[in-house]
Amino acid sequence: MESGAHGEGGTATPHRERAILDAATKVFLRFGYRKTSMDEAARAAGLSRQGLYLHFPTKQALFHAVLERMVERVRAAALAALAREDTALERRLADAVSALNGEAAGASSSTLAELLQTATTLGGPLLEGLHDDVTAAVADLLRRTGVAALWQDAGLSAEQLAEHLYLMASAVASSDSTAAEQRAALDVAARLVTRGHPG
Repeated sequence: MESGAHGEGGTATPHRERAILDAATKVFLRFGYRKTSMDEAARAAGLSRQGLYLHFPTKQALFHAVLERMVERVRAAALAALAREDTALERRLADAVSALNGEAAGASSSTLAELLQTATTLGGPLLEGLHDDVTAAVADLLRRTGVAALWQDAGLSAEQLAEHLYLMASAVASSDSTAAEQRAALDVAARLVTRGHPG
């Protein structure tokens, strides 16, 4: 069962919890936190409002569970992209930072800004952990592949380069550009960081 969820007898199966969180994720990304009601989330999940409350007693609890699940998905996707040794380095980095935006890539900039503010308030440690894990993995990859050494003369460390890529992903997500335009911008960011590296 998902963290923070409360079961309804024997009906609260992991599959049911996933379906509820899938539906709630779409609603939050469409309307934002403030404008999302438990009624709307319940309808999206095919439940009555009372049925949803049996799983999640408050909107805050539902949002935290959605956030926790999204963060875990994003972390897994980003780290998997970085680990693909059969893929060109530039592509690995671009895939990883693109994965950071996950399902939020289609949300409007205003909705995303409001959700991020709420996520920072209600799930700050989750976001901090994601940042730390991904930037550490990127920095390690940049060191192991020799990219970091190419930037020593410019006075930039592997950690600073990793932070730059992470911030680029956040900036791109906050724009109202299309998914293709966002990906193109992240491709450029990865290309700039890996400039001069053979592959």
